[in-house]
Amino acid sequence: MKKIFYLVLILLFSLGFSQQKINVILIGTNHFNNPGHDAGKPVEIKILENHRQEGLERITNKIIQKYKPQKVFVEYPSDQQKTLDKFYNLYKNNQAYYQSDTLTKEWQKRFYKENEIFQFGFRLAKKSANQKIYALDYESPMRFDLFTQKAKEISTVNPTAFDDSVKKLTEKTNKCITQKEMEDVYKCLNSAEDLRFNKSIYINTFNRLNKEPDFYGSDLVAAWYKRNLIMFSAVQNAVSDNDKNIVILVGQGHAAMMEEFIRLDSRFNLVTVEEIF
Repeated sequence: MKKIFYLVLILLFSLGFSQQKINVILIGTNHFNNPGHDAGKPVEIKILENHRQEGLERITNKIIQKYKPQKVFVEYPSDQQKTLDKFYNLYKNNQAYYQSDTLTKEWQKRFYKENEIFQFGFRLAKKSANQKIYALDYESPMRFDLFTQKAKEISTVNPTAFDDSVKKLTEKTNKCITQKEMEDVYKCLNSAEDLRFNKSIYINTFNRLNKEPDFYGSDLVAAWYKRNLIMFSAVQNAVSDNDKNIVILVGQGHAAMMEEFIRLDSRFNLVTVEEIF
């Protein structure tokens, strides 16, 4: 009888261990270097200023104190992982990961100097003693430029709806970015309301732009879902059973999509910014 009891205990322990979920800390961010690739043009966060740098130090320290992630994923092209490896290896060994005098364009210099991949992602991964940082981005062409033309073909959609949505989204983003403390910037960017609004634009605005034979609106929304699903699959395939905590650092729009994906993956437990800061 005692033997059976111990066997049951072992079985229950093993079952509980096998069902332990990986904590996924999802952080939606603005682009620190503000490259101007997105439709909206938010204000500059000026990440190199002292109080912003101090804020990044506090934030990364808080994440490490609570979770110390085994893996950090950033919005860098996944097909350029080897290049990211080279940059990170130099960074974690306190060496310059880029040479500004070899870069001819100002946006290139700003990217390597200011982008959240390096300012936030590299900083966090190094503090966590991670030997590698993971690229997950995947580019998928999306024809936003056709919106006005398509809207004019469908009387139920206002041709200015896209610009109106972008304006409202930019106003929301600017409200977040101008918060004094970095913790408040991220709590604002990752609020349930802001994430929901970001995601809702694709359903409320784009998906209605459907007319045979091309179904432009649904194709555009599907392309956005496809891009984010591919990005998320990079996370799914990179994690292992040994991982307890991971961080996904992506633009706010991607975070709005991935929040749902994380909740649906039975291996993952979503950790929100609000829980950390």
